[in-house]
Amino acid sequence: MKSRKVDKSEEEQRAEASQLALAQWVCYSKLAPQAVISDSFKRLMRSLNPNISFKFETLESNCLKLFEEEQLKVKDAFSKHGGQISLSVDVLYDQTQYQEYLCLSAQFIDDDWKLRNWVISYCCDNGEDMFLITEAILKSLKEYNIESKVLTLTVGGDTDLADVVKEGIHKEKLPMNSQLFHVQCGCDIISRMVQIGLEEIDKIIDKVKLLSWSKSLPLWYLTTFKLSEALQLQEMGEFSSVKDDGFYELPSKEEWEKVRNMCKISDRIYEIVERLFEQKRPTPNLFLPHFQEIRAYLNKESSSSDEFVSFVAKKMLDFFNKYWDDTCLVLSSTAFLDPRYKMKFIEFCPSDSRGTTYLDNIRKVYDSYVMQCDQKEYVLSDSSSDSEDDEEEIEEEETEEGSETHAKKKPRDILENLSLLKEYCQAMESSENDKAQKTEFDMYLEEPIVPWKGNFSVLHWWKDNCTKYPQLSRMARDFLAIPMSVATSYDAYYTEQREPDSTLLSLKPGLMNALKCTRSWKLGAIKHK
Repeated sequence: MKSRKVDKSEEEQRAEASQLALAQWVCYSKLAPQAVISDSFKRLMRSLNPNISFKFETLESNCLKLFEEEQLKVKDAFSKHGGQISLSVDVLYDQTQYQEYLCLSAQFIDDDWKLRNWVISYCCDNGEDMFLITEAILKSLKEYNIESKVLTLTVGGDTDLADVVKEGIHKEKLPMNSQLFHVQCGCDIISRMVQIGLEEIDKIIDKVKLLSWSKSLPLWYLTTFKLSEALQLQEMGEFSSVKDDGFYELPSKEEWEKVRNMCKISDRIYEIVERLFEQKRPTPNLFLPHFQEIRAYLNKESSSSDEFVSFVAKKMLDFFNKYWDDTCLVLSSTAFLDPRYKMKFIEFCPSDSRGTTYLDNIRKVYDSYVMQCDQKEYVLSDSSSDSEDDEEEIEEEETEEGSETHAKKKPRDILENLSLLKEYCQAMESSENDKAQKTEFDMYLEEPIVPWKGNFSVLHWWKDNCTKYPQLSRMARDFLAIPMSVATSYDAYYTEQREPDSTLLSLKPGLMNALKCTRSWKLGAIKHK
């Protein structure tokens, strides 16, 4: 009987271990929690352990327990992080329930120079009041105790959210007088810019939709793809049998030409940003070259002999230039921190002649970081008294050596009659003083740029050179963690609000937040080869 009780206890322990492992599987993978209670999954698990329980309440409890354990580790990591943290906000929309969801992420570079992107809040926004979203953000910052470490907030759309959050944090807590705080989402800007062009042919698009259109996600590159398909069908004569009978209104020859030109513009922009957005989490230094390419292309098309092309390109360029003016300090600073670019690429670009202004502003940012570093340095005790004591001890020792030592004549300076050697020593001393007065900023600029390599990792480079540039690397560690876009992959091309994870929507708010956060904490280290 005694052995049976032991066996039963062991079975209970195995069952509990299995339940915990199941919770870990749900928390650390993208497995939908609902799948755990499906009949097929139950059969599979019971074939491995007949005593395992499949109560959803048990799974929920274990997941929340794991979340609390991991959250303590995250809070500890934030408290030990000596640099700044950048935030990003993605407001998602569920079209079935007509509800918005807030996803707040914190991005930073850890001590090993790995980029971390951790979700710290994922919740349903039951109202349309911006202040409710702001309250949720500020609550999360306070919960994780990172209010004083926030550098930037990346958010999409024409919203005052960043300004409201800035007021909530208090301007004096933000570095550099909060001038870098609001970063507009790059993918959102590109989508809105392309939409400006598509709006010029929206009536033509309505005509094309009646002729040839398939249902798809609201991605702008898919819109131009379907327009290109319609153009091919039109050139093949597929629409020649369609009668212009009031229901079908065929586009005219001129309208088809506008569609062709708009597709050309849109396709070129897609070519430019495709490699950028296909990365899981691109570092901000990569954005300036791609965005300069867009500006150069639109500048060229603005001078097109085709009136429609010129008009659309100018309209899109005006919109993009406004974004550029608002974000140029972040774009130029992060590009400067890429040793392949520094200031050379900005100076090289024909579409921008403000290289000197950018350099001055970047230098001000660097000076601000040096000041922060100096303020955080430990105040060392004044050692001048010790030095004086040492000198006195030396003098006493010399005095005790006897009169014979003092009787010796003072040696003559070897430079006294060697004017050439004297000039050499003065020149070398002056050169060393000049070198000592140079900042890391100046030395970094003077170093040759790193030759271009496709597999170059800016984070690896700074990891290898942080001892050479201790203060500048501190700035790099903060700036290269700024998220220039809240979305990547195909999510970057949405023309409407992105949708939340459908597998989490039916869960209780606490469990939904726990799963979204723990999954990002476990998977949040993005490798940059």
